[in-house]
Amino acid sequence: MTGIKVDRTADTAAGARREAIIEAHDRALSLLLTRLVPADQRASLPDLDHADIVPMVQSFGVDKERTSDVRYIGTLSFQFRRQEVRQFMRSAGVNFAETSSKPVLLLPVLDFGGAKLLWDVPNVWLEAWNAVPLDNRLVPIILPVGNLADIRDISAERAVIGSKGQLDAIRERYGAAKVIVAEAVPYLATVPGERNIRVTVHSHGGSVVDKVEAYTFRMQDAEKEEEAFTRIAREIALLIEERWKLDNILELDYSNSLIAELALNGLHEWVEIRRRLATIAFVKNFELVSLSRKQVMIRLAYFGSSKQLKTALAQLDLILSRGPVNWVLQDLQRPAIARSSATDQRNKTLSSIPRNADIIIEPKTGSMRR
Repeated sequence: MTGIKVDRTADTAAGARREAIIEAHDRALSLLLTRLVPADQRASLPDLDHADIVPMVQSFGVDKERTSDVRYIGTLSFQFRRQEVRQFMRSAGVNFAETSSKPVLLLPVLDFGGAKLLWDVPNVWLEAWNAVPLDNRLVPIILPVGNLADIRDISAERAVIGSKGQLDAIRERYGAAKVIVAEAVPYLATVPGERNIRVTVHSHGGSVVDKVEAYTFRMQDAEKEEEAFTRIAREIALLIEERWKLDNILELDYSNSLIAELALNGLHEWVEIRRRLATIAFVKNFELVSLSRKQVMIRLAYFGSSKQLKTALAQLDLILSRGPVNWVLQDLQRPAIARSSATDQRNKTLSSIPRNADIIIEPKTGSMRR
């Protein structure tokens, strides 16, 4: 967790710093649990003392700090121990997700009196999103900067109708996995005396079929327009993340395994793949079944379902698919020519194997466990 800000005053600078670091531990863990645990279960988490939090912290560092005789202001970063945090959440009886999504590009379109605004200034809906903290989330949300390249790529009207070519162009330029178009229509008078804002969320790309969801938010009586839009943007961001969490709940009591083959251009590629596999929450452990300069075969033990495993792997550009004999793992970070050549060779080899042939697994030459 990064960007943990603290500001404490005490009788001495040393005392203020000590109190600030204790507060930072509490705030960092609170943010982590908010990130991992679905909203409807966070009330089940017990309150912890500083002595309970310390064993879950692997390390922390001070990014920035300022002190006076009685005051300490700092920004800190924390790394937590995965197993200890998991054990705490399991003992509390809550579900949790750990898989981070690839970045999502969000386009805030404001429908004002029939005119659709995206790059126009002012756009109170885009300004509201810029006021929402979007860091330290399982689903990183990117907002467009609104420069000439953005204007060239897509208009508000084309974003709302879901123009695939234009959405793909801006998505690829921002390095996002998918695009979410959030269209806000303000001042709907569905009930006399009420002010409502309807938000339609269009999701394009990613591992799911394009979908549309609509929400209606009531503006509070004394609420200013800017405050209402900022509150609603914050709620939409939470809805996006909550949906991701529920789809990627880590089921530590249910595990399975599969054998996957991966084409290589050299052993250095296997070192990089091994590094990425070790960071995936759904991977319980992985064992080397066979290894050559051109191919590696591994046994993956994983938590949950194969669908969840596929999603988690895809966030690190590892695509898992069912092959004629074994599962096939493909690295999208490899050069396209190399991937095509390796895939062609694998298909030729597999096509020569009789459909009823026994699958021969070479003895293990090593293992990698987490």
